[in-house]
Amino acid sequence: MILVLPASAQKWNRYGPGTRSQASSIYDASTNQMIMFGGQHAPTSVDFHDVWAVKNVIASSGSSPNNLNWVAVSTAGNPPKSRFGHTAVYNPTSNRMIVFGGGTGFPGPCVNELWILTNPNSVGTPTWSVLSPTGTLPPVREGHTAVYDSNTNRMMVFGGTDCNGNYYNDLWILSNADGSTGTPAWTQAQPLGTPPSARAQSAAIYDSVNNIMTVFGGGGAVKTNDVWTLSHANGLTGTPTWTQLAPTGAGPTARSGHSAIYDSANNRMVIHGGMSGAAQNDTWILSDANGMGANAAWTHLIPTDSGPYRASHTAIYDPVSNEMVIFGGTSQLPKTFTDDHVFVLTHANGLQSGPTWSQDGPAPRSHASAGYDAATDQLIVFGGQPSGLGPLNDVWSEVAVVASGQASQVSTNWVQVFPSGTAPAARFGQSGLYDSGSNRMIIFGGGSSSTSCLNDLWLLDDANSALGTPDWLSITASGKAPAARMNHNAVYDPTKNVMIVFGGTNCSSGYFNDVWVLTNANGEGGTPTWTKLSPANTPPAARENSSAVYDSVNNVLLIYAGDAGGAGFSDLWALSNANGQAGTPRWRQFSPTGTPPEGRTGQSTVYDASNNRMIMYGGINAINGTRFLYDSWILTNANSLGGTPAWTAEIVTGSAPERYFHSASYNSAFNDLIVFGGDSQIGQSPADDHIFVLSVANGLK
Repeated sequence: MILVLPASAQKWNRYGPGTRSQASSIYDASTNQMIMFGGQHAPTSVDFHDVWAVKNVIASSGSSPNNLNWVAVSTAGNPPKSRFGHTAVYNPTSNRMIVFGGGTGFPGPCVNELWILTNPNSVGTPTWSVLSPTGTLPPVREGHTAVYDSNTNRMMVFGGTDCNGNYYNDLWILSNADGSTGTPAWTQAQPLGTPPSARAQSAAIYDSVNNIMTVFGGGGAVKTNDVWTLSHANGLTGTPTWTQLAPTGAGPTARSGHSAIYDSANNRMVIHGGMSGAAQNDTWILSDANGMGANAAWTHLIPTDSGPYRASHTAIYDPVSNEMVIFGGTSQLPKTFTDDHVFVLTHANGLQSGPTWSQDGPAPRSHASAGYDAATDQLIVFGGQPSGLGPLNDVWSEVAVVASGQASQVSTNWVQVFPSGTAPAARFGQSGLYDSGSNRMIIFGGGSSSTSCLNDLWLLDDANSALGTPDWLSITASGKAPAARMNHNAVYDPTKNVMIVFGGTNCSSGYFNDVWVLTNANGEGGTPTWTKLSPANTPPAARENSSAVYDSVNNVLLIYAGDAGGAGFSDLWALSNANGQAGTPRWRQFSPTGTPPEGRTGQSTVYDASNNRMIMYGGINAINGTRFLYDSWILTNANSLGGTPAWTAEIVTGSAPERYFHSASYNSAFNDLIVFGGDSQIGQSPADDHIFVLSVANGLK
């Protein structure tokens, strides 16, 4: 019988902010936070009104520059409607973020509302309030620019679009902009000089000492790459006046949706990315950006690592560290694909050698190893392969994985770990098992490329860095080692300190169905030793990318699905006496009742030992298939010792991620399935780096 569960029983939660473009961000130097609001996920026509903070976004001395700590900011008051293409500026003195305009649908309508978020840095309770300025309000708009003069508490708004295909080149000044010193008041300025053409998604910076706004590029009827300055921009020192600059040097191509930051000490504007036919990844420096010094000049910045392809992203700048930080936007994948990554450009103003782009948090990857320590709620990730790039051998830790979700905060806290000792060669498709008793991760095999398999054995000592200092140990086991392989299964028997390995591929179109055990697997209690088992009965067909769970109490290994280079299997097998220490191992194929899942490969399975349930999620229909699977299933009576195994399809709420070749772990205390990485459904199956958690994963309240 199929168990139909209440729709509210299981729920997928995504950790970290959703992918988006046309969000806004500010930087609070006092707490070292980038604070982001709103944006749009164009592929699904969804707008946002959430607030997120990246804590310690600028790496402090001695810390890893790649760590990533996203925190969902809880706000009081009634928030603005979901929106995109709005602007946000920040007054650090009053600790207020000022939000203006934006589009509130898909693609509109546009609004001209003015909102304040007090205490956005969470020093105090972040609280939303809407302001009612005096004066004539600017027409509704999105895609405009806004700069802020903290000396006079004035915000200057230029250009944008009305969400109906009409573009602006008007200038508006908001006095008492943050509402802390009086009622805000709008005034439309009437600048002297020939104005820039009407446009949206240009970029603007502001020189508060000389009261000059500089505008670059943008799009209206056509995209532009012109540079304009507006003197007397706040309207208090004289009549604002437009002047077009003619910088020397071969500058950026015409574009819109780029970002700009300003190094006021050196009078340099830094431009990154934008849409110029497609999303760009170039970075440019405009020296003498305010037009007051020598002739302005363009310089193409060539970082040691290439910048991300982005348009309609947000950017902040820390002048102390000279780092530019960008978030989100659209990427080089299909035009509507939005992103949620944080990238940092060091030596951003181009005056120091060795500028480089780096991504905060782990790089997207599939075929990684992920061990989970339930006692400290920590996920430990090793290796894997990004899309189109070589394999990795880095180590990352995500702390408070499940606890943050239980507190209704889907925050992330990625920390890169740098173990001592010589690291294993970069690889993917290896097995990595975490033994909480010894705090060691056991790494076996994998591929250094798709045609070169490995069969080496490594231990990551003190893998949970919260409990010790991680250290790599290369292990030479006794006995004949298994043939080199990748995409195999491995499970761990903590009661006997035995690792059990099944199947995989030899990287040459050959597949295995052999079973090996490694005794003293964690390196404690004796020399690790390999032994090949000879199970009785007919074995499963040779395969890779199957999934496995282990019942350590009854010494039963379960193998499900996988492939041999073609369509995914749908069979289920059990190996009794699987650790080879309690009798002859025996294969048996199960025939569960209930409507079974369709055949697949690259799925994940975890085991709820208390309830004898196997939880299966995701995969793809064939090794070269195009149909991603994001369903989750329960196999009750999984080891068959308490009755006939039976398949049950779970009914879940939330957006299930479409993933295969991902990693999965299970927290029995919270009954949560934890999913990391894998190949995704976007574009040509790019690798992913997100964490998703399925609550009530075993189907039992």
